[in-house]
Amino acid sequence: MFCAVSRRPIWFFFRSFAGMKFVSRSNQQRISYYSSGNLHQQVPLVLLHGFCEDSSVWEPLLPMLEKCPLLRIDLPGFGSSDLATQPGMDQYAAAVLEVLDVLKLSKAVVVGHSMGGYTALELAAHHSGRLAGWGLVHSHPLADNDERIANRKRGIQMLEEGKKDLYVAQLFPGLFTPDFAARHPEVLEGLIQHGQRQSAKGIVAALEGMILRKDHTNTLQNSAVPVLLLLGALDQLVPHSLALEMLSGPAVAELSLLPEVAHMGMFEDAAATAASILRFYHFCTG
Repeated sequence: MFCAVSRRPIWFFFRSFAGMKFVSRSNQQRISYYSSGNLHQQVPLVLLHGFCEDSSVWEPLLPMLEKCPLLRIDLPGFGSSDLATQPGMDQYAAAVLEVLDVLKLSKAVVVGHSMGGYTALELAAHHSGRLAGWGLVHSHPLADNDERIANRKRGIQMLEEGKKDLYVAQLFPGLFTPDFAARHPEVLEGLIQHGQRQSAKGIVAALEGMILRKDHTNTLQNSAVPVLLLLGALDQLVPHSLALEMLSGPAVAELSLLPEVAHMGMFEDAAATAASILRFYHFCTG
């Protein structure tokens, strides 16, 4: 089942700033976020976006998550959040913690898409006491291999040469199955247009941060709280063959494998993606 995007083409990419809130950090940087529900009566669900995205990427799921106390955060350098002082997944994790601290939220269930999953891993590695559970949506715990590093460095070079629009335009088509991209060109075009609005400096910092990140296999294997692994059966970036290896570690883990889905489950199968996250959230908090 697919969320009916086609009736309102790329509506979720043109952000309504109503409801956006900001946390001002000690270094004067601002982190933007959206919240809904009563965050203090229940453990909140925190959704972290991926690379060249911002918190609006989760909007197709919102009608199905409306009963959850929800927090969506723009990671530094994306959306309306200021750029971090230096690259690194630890900087993204620090920004998430600062939002939780300012809102006086002692625990959360944190779910991250792709690069947002790398941020969730950083939180699990160094701030596990703040997590009631955490999830990787089309993400994994491995460090970059040489090929990925070389590709990211080529991307940095393109961005520094002023070719941001070309870089972003080349990025998104491979994240979907060819069939979905052909049937829903408005989704692909919306992501490209929205990605091109992100700052080149923010994109470069993210690429540098992903190059620098460490292997978090042990973080996953030693997790003391439940872990969600939500993967697409046709994902070329995170092959589902990794799933069995990843499942061998955590004491409590849930695997959701979405058929006919590549890297963007929130668009390719919004209903199944939302159902998996919601089921996991209730397991962690119930």
